[in-house]
Amino acid sequence: MEGIPWQHADSERFIYHYVHRWMAERAAGEAETFYAAVKRDLKAEEDRWENKAHIFLFESGDAWRAFVEKFGVDRWSGGLCRDNEIFVCSPPKARPFTGIVLPHEIAHLAVHRFVRGRLPVWLGEGFAEQQARRHFTAYTRPKGYRFHFPPTVVEASAYLPLDELASAGSYPSDPAKVATFYAEATRLAQMLMEDHPDADFLEFLQMMANGTKFETAVERVYGRHYRNLEVLEERFREVAITKITAAGNAEGGR
Repeated sequence: MEGIPWQHADSERFIYHYVHRWMAERAAGEAETFYAAVKRDLKAEEDRWENKAHIFLFESGDAWRAFVEKFGVDRWSGGLCRDNEIFVCSPPKARPFTGIVLPHEIAHLAVHRFVRGRLPVWLGEGFAEQQARRHFTAYTRPKGYRFHFPPTVVEASAYLPLDELASAGSYPSDPAKVATFYAEATRLAQMLMEDHPDADFLEFLQMMANGTKFETAVERVYGRHYRNLEVLEERFREVAITKITAAGNAEGGR
């Protein structure tokens, strides 16, 4: 990141590194709002980290491409969270928001702050994407914007069984399964958090980060809702292949 004329500013929980001040001004309100919302959803009280987190706001173009090349960031990605640091490709000034990438990476940051250990990839990405969609919509819709996200419904023929999803140690090697992997991970996080607000999702995250088997963690945290994994599988498959239409009706996947 040498050669970039960084400037610096801070808010309550973040230090911003930017080239143009408008980048930090736009991101500051978003970052504080998203972090508070994720923390609230996790029912988390005290941060394990006292230090402020760092958000590096790159301009689109050469600087971001150089960063992607140097640190091995996926080319399709617009952001990265590494421990207490977030790196984001900031859109042009004409855009009203920093984008959905910021709440996604802030969700990853919250996991670093409130969970000890490393989550399975499917759970970390599913949680981050669920939180990003939920809170980006809540932040932008009152301002008159309606953004559309890639669907999280999967074809019945492409459905990944829960044991296959939960045992995945990395992204699928088959590119055709990556979209299904993301869609199901997002839907599962959404179902566990939003359908069962009485359950302690943060405890579930911590158990999974500790290396607890998926079935054991589900039994401990969600046992009152699903008496065994077969019951959860039946319900989740129905959720995963169901499309919610604009009218609010459910349509089964073909």
